[in-house]
Amino acid sequence: MKKLQSYLYYFHFALVYILFSLILGPIIFVFVKGKNKFIRARKIKIFWAKWMMFFVGIKYETKMESSIPFNQPYIICPNHKSYLDIVLMYLIIPHDFAFIGKSELLKWPVIRVFFKRGVDIPVYRDSVAKAAKCLAQASDVLKRGRSVVIFPEGGWDETPGMRRFKNGAFQLAIDSSAPILPVTFKNNYSLFTHHTDFSGNAKPGVAKIVMHKPIETKSLTRKELVSLRQETFNTIKNELDCEN
Repeated sequence: MKKLQSYLYYFHFALVYILFSLILGPIIFVFVKGKNKFIRARKIKIFWAKWMMFFVGIKYETKMESSIPFNQPYIICPNHKSYLDIVLMYLIIPHDFAFIGKSELLKWPVIRVFFKRGVDIPVYRDSVAKAAKCLAQASDVLKRGRSVVIFPEGGWDETPGMRRFKNGAFQLAIDSSAPILPVTFKNNYSLFTHHTDFSGNAKPGVAKIVMHKPIETKSLTRKELVSLRQETFNTIKNELDCEN
């Protein structure tokens, strides 16, 4: 019975996503361009995320460890175990940001247009040169006052635990002196995992999110990259280890 409910929910989720793609695709193609493309893109993304979550029955609760001044750009580092992580980012961050996402997302309707139009930044992991170009683009984004969202695990697997963090986000933070903003998605894994994992979790519910105190990087050097990476990892892991 539980598996049947999961299958039905997957079907419902996919149907909602397809309908939004058909509706918003032409709008994004026409309006997300020119000098105001970032403003327009953000409005469309928030609209999409809000109503997508409404129709699939996902609510969210956000806890903030401290007051976070969103008058400056951050390098936002969430844990990553679900496609819900991507959608919910638009609802919890009151500041324009660019996603740094794997190049495979270029295959997805709606999302691919944002990458193609330079609103978000694709990562090509098969090329060192392209990876370096990605960080250079992210640095330019920060200079323009936009934040950057990077999933430091670089992806996810079928286990509920966290993967080792990669260095890219922390190298960028030190080089740009932008603070790290750790974000913990506490239970997205139990709500919706991967669109192809029909044996996984799939159900409506309440996503629990914690936005942690920003970690300053202004006085750090490359020699302190590992400690910065570990501090961010521990901040999220300690929250995950607490009861949901």
